[in-house]
Amino acid sequence: MEASILCGGEGTRLRPLTYAVPKPMLPLGSKPILEVTIGRMREQNFRTFYLMVNYKAEMIRSYFGSGKSLGVNIEYFEERTPRGTAGPLSELKGRVTSPFIVMNADLLTSIRFQDLLQFHRKQGADLTVALKRFDRKIAYGVVEVGPDFGITELKEKPILSFLINSGIYAVSPDTLSLIPDDSRFHMTELVKSAISKGMKVLGYEFTEAWRDIGRMDDYLKAINDMENGLESDADGVFA
Repeated sequence: MEASILCGGEGTRLRPLTYAVPKPMLPLGSKPILEVTIGRMREQNFRTFYLMVNYKAEMIRSYFGSGKSLGVNIEYFEERTPRGTAGPLSELKGRVTSPFIVMNADLLTSIRFQDLLQFHRKQGADLTVALKRFDRKIAYGVVEVGPDFGITELKEKPILSFLINSGIYAVSPDTLSLIPDDSRFHMTELVKSAISKGMKVLGYEFTEAWRDIGRMDDYLKAINDMENGLESDADGVFA
């Protein structure tokens, strides 16, 4: 199985750490974040990885090489200029022939990637977005009013439930045709474009641990969890 990991961002929210190293190379325990991700995917029988690199790409290439030491095959695609989260995937047109995983490099997750791909194939989807549910308790009473300003309902500290985009996708090869070859394009634009074209775009809700470690506080929480033998799971949605 194949996966593309988006490693090109500058990691501005993690400065000053990312002045020295690219975000995927920040350590979690004794290994870089990217090595943790590749190791977990290798355990699920992923063997081919396409790394989309840009910022400090040479450090990633130097560390991982061909991937042989990790028991996988790694190919690198380096952007000449930043092309967004989906733009670099245009390089895979004609190269991938079956559905594959796309994910951001700043995620720590125990999702069953195999289950995501199986769902994607079984449903005949063109694009599947992995979704994580969050329940958020509002600290105040929530009031609903009618057009005449009359109060119609009062909910004391309600719990609101959301499904958020986890930054993990299953993508079928034909969907790549929607990505322009030379311009900036994001995964959110790819999703919207696929929907507008009438393609089958689905959501896959998963319950396994997930944390976006692109912010300093989340990165530090992930380090603390790992040091204490815990599976790092997000505890809220941050603006």
